[in-house]
Amino acid sequence: MKLMFSGRVERGEGMATRLGCPTANIAIKEGLLIPGFGVYVGETDLQGVRYPTLICISGGHTGSNLKMEVHLLGFNQDLTGKYLQVLIHEKLRDIIPFPGEEEMARIIQNDLFQAQEWFKHTSVSES
Repeated sequence: MKLMFSGRVERGEGMATRLGCPTANIAIKEGLLIPGFGVYVGETDLQGVRYPTLICISGGHTGSNLKMEVHLLGFNQDLTGKYLQVLIHEKLRDIIPFPGEEEMARIIQNDLFQAQEWFKHTSVSES
């Protein structure tokens, strides 16, 4: 699965940051075909530099706010207003109902670990 998306980073609610995984929020334009809701591994191109990325496509915390959130592994700067190109490689898991902040933080830490392991064991050219 290789899908490319792009867009400007918009300010989010800060929920992912509170859960230990700051993300850049990219609005999904109406009519754009997207893969199913889920958590994916991929890469983000930021000004010509590619970063391994954990990606979440969901309806947001409320279930009614379609969005893509990307976390660039090893990168911790505000990306608001920046233009990103995001390449999705592989799905890690489906979206689950929001279990509360503490449990969600634990799940996200596991997602981050799985993404790091994926990049350790997969040549991006293989995917």
